[in-house]
Amino acid sequence: MMIRLNEYQFKEEYTYYILQSLKVGKKENFRRDFLNMHSMDQVNLFMELDETKRLRAYSFLSPAEFGHIFAELHPLQQKKYILELDHQYAITMLNELPSDNATHFIGLLSNKEVFSGA
Repeated sequence: MMIRLNEYQFKEEYTYYILQSLKVGKKENFRRDFLNMHSMDQVNLFMELDETKRLRAYSFLSPAEFGHIFAELHPLQQKKYILELDHQYAITMLNELPSDNATHFIGLLSNKEVFSGA
């Protein structure tokens, strides 16, 4: 069942519990609630996270799961967030993206960024 936060009566409460699960390290609770959200709600919530919470979210989500969020981000946001990722996680995530999304992102990078692994 996909949850749309704009249709959810207790949006703030639902978001609060997701953020609490992330903060205290309840991986399974976070995954269950976060992955049940509509993809755009996932993106919006992700963009509200500070760096510490984003780093934990990366560890709670598989590269393929994060790839769905990554694909919806603006290119400047993509460049910012990919630098936070573990190198192998980033490679796996990009390999999981549909080829047109991955090609588009790589096309935005300079040669230096591509070859340095940024």
